Amino acid sequence: MSTWHMDGGMAVKYADGELNPTLAASVEAHLLACDRCRSLLAPRVPQVRLDRIWEEVAEAVDAPVPGPFERLLRAIGVHDHTARLLGAAYSLRLPWIAASTVALLFSALASGETTPWGLLTYLTLAPILPVVGVAVAFGRDGDPAHEIGLAAPYSMFRLMLMRAAAVLAASSVLALVIGLSLLGNDWAVAAWLLPSLALTSLTLALSSRFDPRHCGTAVAATWLVVIVATNIREPSLAMFGAAGQAGYLAITFVSVVLLMVRRREFS
Repeated sequence: MSTWHMDGGMAVKYADGELNPTLAASVEAHLLACDRCRSLLAPRVPQVRLDRIWEEVAEAVDAPVPGPFERLLRAIGVHDHTARLLGAAYSLRLPWIAASTVALLFSALASGETTPWGLLTYLTLAPILPVVGVAVAFGRDGDPAHEIGLAAPYSMFRLMLMRAAAVLAASSVLALVIGLSLLGNDWAVAAWLLPSLALTSLTLALSSRFDPRHCGTAVAATWLVVIVATNIREPSLAMFGAAGQAGYLAITFVSVVLLMVRRREFS
């Protein structure tokens, strides 16, 4: 290769893509170490083509690397642009999911303690995680892709619902898996589902008027205060019984109605 060089005819054929793959590979290997042949080839490659190739390279290098949740969405058939808008939410990224997993694990392990507070700790924490996740999943200050979302072919209301559903689903699956693994097939494993849905929908309804992060904080804090106030003397699961579940269902229904009535406020 050190004594062989391209001639003008071969340079033209290479630039036009007319060489067979084997010979083209040999030419490319030679070009890496030969200034003379690179100088011969350069004038024969159209500048427009070089600019297009460079743009494609720059786009591939600068493109953000999709996270695990975004790749999962694409794998199950979600469109790329939709997966990107959903995956941009901080509460759908790996650090947030890992932190949620650790919190749920500690609360589930605490439920195995002999004190009555153990199971109540898990049932109290599980509904809060999706509330906090939804609170930081959209909004000007909490969403790193807020401006992109505004320019996307979605209404802000639709994008908000999509992200809220994704956060709620991810948190619920995580809590159920941990609960079933550490608590067994007890009814309490799923007793937090309706409270979670009620608190999340209430947060969304309030977000039509106030900052989502403030709404999530207020709802989570209120939930904790109510749990402590009703169990301060003697821990019980009364709030997760039939009457409590009916109340959470009613809260969910009212919140969804308010959300639909005020959907224009998210635009």
